[in-house]
Amino acid sequence: MSDDKGFTAKEALGFATFAAVGLMLGIAAYQAGGRLSGAGSGAVVASAGAATTPDGQALYVGNCAGCHGGQGQGAVGPAMKPSAAWSDAEFKEAVLHGHAPGGRELKNVMPRFGTIGLDGAPATDAQLQALHKYLGTLP
Repeated sequence: MSDDKGFTAKEALGFATFAAVGLMLGIAAYQAGGRLSGAGSGAVVASAGAATTPDGQALYVGNCAGCHGGQGQGAVGPAMKPSAAWSDAEFKEAVLHGHAPGGRELKNVMPRFGTIGLDGAPATDAQLQALHKYLGTLP
């Protein structure tokens, strides 16, 4: 039986080396993730009270393009060009509650954004207007 109660110097050095390499890899992975996400050199923080104009294209890409196509050409859902001609009130009713002009009920596959929100938060009038305006720019 051995009276050895601790780590040898070689074992301690091996553990310290392993921990240092792990830390460096973790930092490098964190920085690479930041670069890939477009975070750049630091976070941009806006004050909570600052009014910003929603980006209609970003809203479309994040909430609509998966079904209506990248250019609104239609895919799972119909082409979006006709909805650009709707009034703001008609567009809002369709997006939030699934009611197209003339009382037509949109298919169940169309999310009711009044319930689920846009980008995970309740939809605002400014977002809906920006989205509607963006649809008018599609070919």
